[in-house]
Amino acid sequence: MATRKRPRFQNQGPDWRCKHNGKLLGWVSCTAYAMAMGIDAASDGALRPTGCEVRAFTKDFTKGLTLTQVANVAAEHYGVRVTVRTGRHAIAPDKAAQQIGLGRGFVLQGNAEALLDTEFRSTKGPVNHAVWVNRVRGGTPGRPKEARVFDPAADGRTAPWGTAVKGPSWWPWETVLAFGAALRDDAGRKIGPGKLYAGFVPRRMTEIASRLASPDPAVLLLAGARRTTPFPDRQRADPPTHRRVNVRSNPRRLDPDDIVDRLSDGMLFVAFQRFETGAKPSGSMSRTWYGNRDGTEWIHESGLRHIGGKS
Repeated sequence: MATRKRPRFQNQGPDWRCKHNGKLLGWVSCTAYAMAMGIDAASDGALRPTGCEVRAFTKDFTKGLTLTQVANVAAEHYGVRVTVRTGRHAIAPDKAAQQIGLGRGFVLQGNAEALLDTEFRSTKGPVNHAVWVNRVRGGTPGRPKEARVFDPAADGRTAPWGTAVKGPSWWPWETVLAFGAALRDDAGRKIGPGKLYAGFVPRRMTEIASRLASPDPAVLLLAGARRTTPFPDRQRADPPTHRRVNVRSNPRRLDPDDIVDRLSDGMLFVAFQRFETGAKPSGSMSRTWYGNRDGTEWIHESGLRHIGGKS
């Protein structure tokens, strides 16, 4: 079972910990703080934004954040592409367990109602919340025994309602599922069991040390690839109707075992390199593929539409 490096734990509170435009945002920035820990884990500790920095890049200073907002920050500002599974694309719990077993930690949105009567309580009441799930252990691939959870509200503070748990904790997998199922939509309805709203970081560890030692410290180029123009090149998935775009680990072949992800229409993909002698999918005349920063994820150009450069 693949595991990720433990990120630096970050607390979102007190409220003054994150301030923008004169507003105190600490206690409404859990998703940003959870994603900051995810970026840290995805980069083996080489990238360590604070949750407040992630919040600032969203340019939203009024309310809680969506997974898509912080996933766009991770991709555009840190080169970490996050697969967002929400709404009709919410992921089944067993599939989420399988993904984290492969090393794909995730930001999970849920509701603290599931934690109020447990040792993992970190809030006064049943509020929507977000945590970083770093790894799992025990059990089976589809149903682990427990998960290592980094809750940004778990600062050990003492309040009239009790004492918050402090630091990362091993949650029973059933607690993870209950937390995710308790998430409330804008109408106050719980999303219910059988699905999770989560954002997954890439399957493979980013080899930051190797990249920094390479001739081009900004990107680990695949042999024969070159930098994109513009650099990086922001694109969106552009699949056929009712389909998704395959993300592969190797642009030189079309082996089903090389598929590491599938993107729905409009999902952001930030390309850092272009490879023009790759495999040619059926029905295409092109051999051009676009890759991520460390060359571990590739999409054929037929599955992408260009939207612009860095800004």
